[in-house]
Amino acid sequence: MSLESQRKWLHLALVPEMDFENFFRLLKTFGLPENIFSQTFSALSSVVPQSIALSIRSSLSESREQRLTEILKLLDTIPTARLVVPSDEDYPQKFLSIARPPLVTLSVGQLALLNRPTVGFVGSSHPSKEGQAIAKSWAQAILNNPVSLIQGDSEGIENIALKSAIQKDAQSLVIVTKNILSDPLCEKKLRFASENGLLLASLENEDNPWASRQKLMISCIEHFVVIEAGIRSKVLSLVREAADEGRDVMAVPGSIHSPLSKGCHKLIREGAKLVESVDDIVVEMRN
Repeated sequence: MSLESQRKWLHLALVPEMDFENFFRLLKTFGLPENIFSQTFSALSSVVPQSIALSIRSSLSESREQRLTEILKLLDTIPTARLVVPSDEDYPQKFLSIARPPLVTLSVGQLALLNRPTVGFVGSSHPSKEGQAIAKSWAQAILNNPVSLIQGDSEGIENIALKSAIQKDAQSLVIVTKNILSDPLCEKKLRFASENGLLLASLENEDNPWASRQKLMISCIEHFVVIEAGIRSKVLSLVREAADEGRDVMAVPGSIHSPLSKGCHKLIREGAKLVESVDDIVVEMRN
């Protein structure tokens, strides 16, 4: 993808108020971003709200322009870095299997890892010692199978599983991050992904990076495994949304006296598969 094409995809993704529906409507109506930016205000406002049409015709704010510049610099300096957009011939099929697929994603490493069966561990941000131990051991054990581990980097279960997989020097680890440019571990993650696996970061919806990250995880992960979650954990909303998109949800049972088991037990009652080992996960993934 040319530098100018990269800039236009990023510019469109960073337009204030831009969301999936309006972004997709523009692409469907006018084609590639190069064509969108050549449209008149009148033509644009016939497809999207006037505020968005005006933003497309205007320059980005200083802060958004700086972000665009930083992303372009990253794309230029890391050999395996690229933008993944729907016009790509190798746009992941997994992305297309959800209702609102990612439109602009930063990719560093081996995008082909998304062609394998995928699994990801999620759960409490404050897990028990037992939950931590499960996340550490299962993250390494699952990598002995022909799958890709898609791992978020939020605090708790996600980060514990991620670090454990990195310690194993995993070749099939995919890191999904919220905001790579503001991540203090940005350099370390980029280095790992460029040498071993894959790193993905959504570049859409700058005003709500958490929601963009969640959508990206659902796009990538076919099988979610919940290791400890409270009854009000935001993890429950993530996996329920994933289930609505046809993704598989598994949950680890625990003590009836532990608050961190309540969310998992609720998911199991709602239809999540009960798993007690990595072998159980592998069996479920084959079904």
